[in-house]
Amino acid sequence: MRRLVLLASLALAAACAPGRADLTVDWTFAGKSCDAAGVSKIQVAIEGEVLNPDTFNCVQPAGQINTGAYLGRYLLGNYNLTVYGLDANSNVLYQNTVQVQVGRGGTTVAVDAAPNPAAPGSVTLRWSFNGQSCAASGVTVVNASVDNQVLTDANNNPDLPCSQNGVDGVQVSPLSPGPHSFDLVGKVSGTVKFALNGLSVSVAAGQDTPASPNLMPAAPTTASANLTWAFYNSGQTTGQSCAAANVDHVQIFFDPKSDGSGGTDSGTVPCSSNGVDGAAVDGVPEGLHSFAITGIRAGHIVFFTHHPPSTMFRIGLISDLFVPAESP
Repeated sequence: MRRLVLLASLALAAACAPGRADLTVDWTFAGKSCDAAGVSKIQVAIEGEVLNPDTFNCVQPAGQINTGAYLGRYLLGNYNLTVYGLDANSNVLYQNTVQVQVGRGGTTVAVDAAPNPAAPGSVTLRWSFNGQSCAASGVTVVNASVDNQVLTDANNNPDLPCSQNGVDGVQVSPLSPGPHSFDLVGKVSGTVKFALNGLSVSVAAGQDTPASPNLMPAAPTTASANLTWAFYNSGQTTGQSCAAANVDHVQIFFDPKSDGSGGTDSGTVPCSSNGVDGAAVDGVPEGLHSFAITGIRAGHIVFFTHHPPSTMFRIGLISDLFVPAESP
């Protein structure tokens, strides 16, 4: 009799125990499969739960396209599930959060992730030279900048091959959504023979934007620096403008020593001109170069650069460089 009571109690406890069921997610990205959407990996998160694994490759080892994943067994109830579509650099290209109800018998939820409005995009440049190909024009090397920053390859080399694997061009990524400005020069036997400045391309979030710049004959011989500056009192981490620091003129030095002293005097200019705290310096030779400044107030030096910054310069291109100056 005791045994019958015990079995009945166990049966009652089992009936009252919380149930679990399987959860599977299928994904798309703006209605496309992961490979068509440019997604390299898919990450899945469930609020309040730890998934292992939580990241899945778009292309499986055998070459099949991954369209979803089994996530395990969960207590019956509602969950917030998020699907992220990542590029090869783990940037979030797509994401969407949905509420899913895990019910008896298991649940499969389809999630279509929307483009992330802040996701970086890319630009594919397919260049020509006065209408000719790399081979026909004799161009072997292209130097380019985006938003006044010289582009380099994975080895930090700014000399980009004009043609790679039969394609005259290059892809530039990642780039934030919005407009970007490109400058390009083409070199024949190491000398700039073609140039194009101010190519404007608008980048869409998470997408590649094609552009076809046609560089025209040109013969620049130097690069240019677009310098901006700010002034820091001792212990400050936020720089002051010319007006706030009461600096009226700035003296510019090219390639100073590592402590900011020495270098070639590139001239003294008003601290602010046309609303910009900075100045342009022309005639910069090709290579990696640094700048330092002194901030002058009524003829007296009140700020100077302690740690000169440097950047890459290439003939025919403009490079931006921010130069700080600190109190003595």
